[in-house]
Amino acid sequence: MFIESNIDLFSTEGLGAPLLFEIVPPEKGKKENRLEKHTHYLERLFQETTVNALNIPEIQDESKKGNKGKRRKPHKERVSPRKYAAALSERFDTEFVINRVVVKHSKEEQENWLLETNHEFGLKNVILVGGESSDEEYPGLSVPAGNQLATRYLNQGRCRFSDRSAQPTDVTIGNICIPTRRKQEFDEPERMLKKYDAGADFFTTQIIAEAESPISLLNDLSAILEKEDKSPPFIFWSFSPISEKKDVDFQRWLGVHIPEEIESRILGSRDSASASIEWGLSVWEKIQDFNDRLPTPFPMGINISIMGLRNFDHGIRLARELNMVGIPD
Repeated sequence: MFIESNIDLFSTEGLGAPLLFEIVPPEKGKKENRLEKHTHYLERLFQETTVNALNIPEIQDESKKGNKGKRRKPHKERVSPRKYAAALSERFDTEFVINRVVVKHSKEEQENWLLETNHEFGLKNVILVGGESSDEEYPGLSVPAGNQLATRYLNQGRCRFSDRSAQPTDVTIGNICIPTRRKQEFDEPERMLKKYDAGADFFTTQIIAEAESPISLLNDLSAILEKEDKSPPFIFWSFSPISEKKDVDFQRWLGVHIPEEIESRILGSRDSASASIEWGLSVWEKIQDFNDRLPTPFPMGINISIMGLRNFDHGIRLARELNMVGIPD
């Protein structure tokens, strides 16, 4: 079955806000089996709601990011995002967003990778990701430098780190923002502005489980943009269904802020998945309501991230429900 979809990344055609749906690439050696399972679920996803793109992260062997939580399985090497996008593109005619940890590769490798990704793989939406710690030195480019390489050089038909000529790329660049990463020096709104000025077209967020942090981020970033007379960037807010305690544990391990009272509310209900979806809806509605009252509202969308195949059904339902917010009955 080949499913067609001619919707671009930021299009508001169809239901609600633009929607990204995250698909984690399989472990090496398990590609075909996982591809079949993903295809089964994705057919349903495309039938039940409007999807702008499949978002494929690059899974790295990382240390614990949050003060709480735990992971239950050791890291295993996975198929690269662009290779898995190529496999999925044989079954689904949709846009893809692939993630790339830019800081771990030399500047020459990164330049070649971007050229290959666009010209050979035909992919044009890339999220450049930074390192785990700002205190660690990495061999590659910073995220702002990666943005500049893509938008100010390669998209203009100029290589920066070699003398060779190249056809212009057509790459849309995204970055990650973390609403809870608030600091006295170089606060998250300042980080976002630096990346935006360097060429980021959009941001996807860390998974959110409460509205206060996103609203605070929107408020502070909006004030800076108003002061500098700049238009706001596009933000995809990330949501994830919770059906079991291990979902909470793993999200906290990733650094997601899940208040204790929210954990109790969701896991203490008779149907945790439904409770988490209802809570996600309330968070999304609060963010939208606040955004609508800003002097210049942010263009916004949704990114659905799921913790394993067992939550795929819940992820489809969450995508459908969030996508209906704001649409008259």
